[in-house]
Amino acid sequence: MRKTIYDIITHPAPPPGRLGRYRPQLIALAAALVLLGLLRTVCGRKVLANGLTALTTPVKQALGRLCALLPFSAAEVCWTVGVLALIIFLLHSFWTVCLEAAHALQGRAGHPLRALLRRALTLLAAGGLVYAAYTLTWGVNYYADTFSERSGLEGRETTDEELYQLTAAFAVRCSELAGQVERDADGNFCEEDLFARSVGLYAALYDEFPFLERTEVQAKPMFYSRLMSVLGFTGFYFSFTGESMVNVDAPAVLVPSTILHEYAHQKNVALEDECNFLAIVAGLQCDDVAFQYSSALLGYIHLGNALYSADASLWQEAYSLLGEQARADLMENNAYWAQFDSPVEEAMETAATSIYSGFAESFGQEDVMHSYGACVDLLAAYYLPEEG
Repeated sequence: MRKTIYDIITHPAPPPGRLGRYRPQLIALAAALVLLGLLRTVCGRKVLANGLTALTTPVKQALGRLCALLPFSAAEVCWTVGVLALIIFLLHSFWTVCLEAAHALQGRAGHPLRALLRRALTLLAAGGLVYAAYTLTWGVNYYADTFSERSGLEGRETTDEELYQLTAAFAVRCSELAGQVERDADGNFCEEDLFARSVGLYAALYDEFPFLERTEVQAKPMFYSRLMSVLGFTGFYFSFTGESMVNVDAPAVLVPSTILHEYAHQKNVALEDECNFLAIVAGLQCDDVAFQYSSALLGYIHLGNALYSADASLWQEAYSLLGEQARADLMENNAYWAQFDSPVEEAMETAATSIYSGFAESFGQEDVMHSYGACVDLLAAYYLPEEG
């Protein structure tokens, strides 16, 4: 009997050969591998990495401006859909494999291993394509020129005394600014409209670092802020949508400097220590006192941590210069993050950190979650006189 079109559509003939059963998955996986191979070749040559970054940047900016029209974060919608799709896929895969196994046990046509392999290849191919897209839109930035290379500003080591002097200067600046910001009846930092006020605050750096000149896409508060705190994140730049998102469940006093940190990522600064440096410098040089104070406090935190490790007695001297309001803000920040020290939350944070670090390390960034200390070397190079 001749097959009708309906028969062909509803009962397609199986592809010839064993590998033919997995043809769509193998094609997708091969495409991902080829794309990754090409991208790795580009990443291996800085001039090509710079060129590809220059090509993808306008696309990310356009996506960011388009997503800025939405009253919600398109990135978080992507995350939600992605996680739900993965859960549904895994549950459906489990059901399919179990059903095939049941058919095989009943002597019917059942192929659980084929079903498992098909699902595994599908997941691997999808993961490969997503990773390739991430490499194209962001990973390549790790191989392009860094901020230090573009600016000529190289971080330098300091003596304990130099580190103390710089930390003390930041402590004094924090104390001066702490009383100038808006506070609620309990004395907590409560500046409003921080996101709307944030765009354009990098302008003071454009004469010194003209390659940073790029209008920022206004950051958005995270809907999943509490979850981000559990996972140990204060902000995130999502290159697929060009959006910067900030954890607003964390203490508000560091939200302004976090916004500036994420804007540095929009300017193709990939390294976290360089973004922290730029957030501090841009905040201190802008004309908004809330951002000045938040950036000064962020700088003090980094410098103070480094000084404490170097010489606890000098740290104590610098800390004594910190005013009561600034100390209270630091205590609030420390108390907030201390609440996530339970075994379950620590395990979740460790898992999230491992995944994030794994991504970064795949692009040659070792120990990325602890690289923020290099910010101190850049601050020393920028604010301290030349050695000798």
